[in-house]
Amino acid sequence: MAPLAMTGLGMVTTVGHDLVTAYGALRCGMARPWPVEFEVPADAGNGNVPLTAHPLRGITDGFQGLGRYLRMGLHALEDLLHQGGLRQEPARFWQGTGLYVGLSRTRNREIDFYDDILQEQLPARLVAEAGLAIPENRRQVVFRGHAAALWALREASTAIEQGHLERALVLGVDSLLESDTLAFLAATRRLKMTIKPRGLVPGEAAAAILLESLRGARSREAAIRCTVEATETGQEQATRASGARSAGAALSEVIARVLPRERPLQAIYGDLNGEDSRADEWAHTLVRLSEEHDLSAAAQHWPAVSLGDTGAASGAVALAAGAHALWRRHVSGGDILVWSSADSGEVAATILRGADPLASAPTPQGGRR
Repeated sequence: MAPLAMTGLGMVTTVGHDLVTAYGALRCGMARPWPVEFEVPADAGNGNVPLTAHPLRGITDGFQGLGRYLRMGLHALEDLLHQGGLRQEPARFWQGTGLYVGLSRTRNREIDFYDDILQEQLPARLVAEAGLAIPENRRQVVFRGHAAALWALREASTAIEQGHLERALVLGVDSLLESDTLAFLAATRRLKMTIKPRGLVPGEAAAAILLESLRGARSREAAIRCTVEATETGQEQATRASGARSAGAALSEVIARVLPRERPLQAIYGDLNGEDSRADEWAHTLVRLSEEHDLSAAAQHWPAVSLGDTGAASGAVALAAGAHALWRRHVSGGDILVWSSADSGEVAATILRGADPLASAPTPQGGRR
């Protein structure tokens, strides 16, 4: 796969409602946990207490379902448009763009019809309310859970390489804070609580990236935040959704396929969320890779430490944070690995590399030199 350029980034999280603020907070390890309206056992038989989670207060308050996802997605898209100076682009710019929305499937099987509602309405509402002239036949929903953003990145890269798209807008959005999801997580004993200190803390977020060919980015004199060197996807046979423990076979394979041979790896953004099963998978992956790849020198970043588990948004958050770290020269002299692993077994990995400083210099107009 030929390298592609990231020319736009946007993010909304509980530690910052825009890319710059959120990235700074993530880099400092900040967190803003808050009690939510869902009760869990306080201890062994002494009543209940509100669950501590990571809600997007002031943005998702009072919203559920489609409205909640739309609010988060629009915040991330608006931030991308602002950060990239893209508001002045004409309609034909967006007519050559594909939209990929990365989502998790409904976790409560009793309301799985809701997946159809999101697929039919969310992309259309996002495009309409953001004022983007992206054609209907170029809008897709990618239901791949935690791996959705990286799977969408792979699909978008292929479409751009084959000339089907000029560029692609990849959005990851998810919430683990809706009542049916919290009930499911509680029933399956996955929540972190006082009486169960190892588990996930539910979160919600959205992040967006704009991807295009290097030639196209340079021809319009866009600011190149970083380049995407390689993206691979795979499927684990043993899945957490089935109650099994993943041995990291597919994850180690996709990471091995993207790791550079001649360049050092400076940082890793990954998908750990506090659950033992994910930690086991990563440990097995490191062992499998250790014969040919030494990852011990790379700085390891786990966004869930600050944001909680953000589901399908997690990969997009990692991509945006990694790209911004390269753009700000906080990572230099090497590459960044981003990996994701879904409960349903989908895995993905990609390599981000710093762009040529002359080709990616920022300008007062935001996107042009």
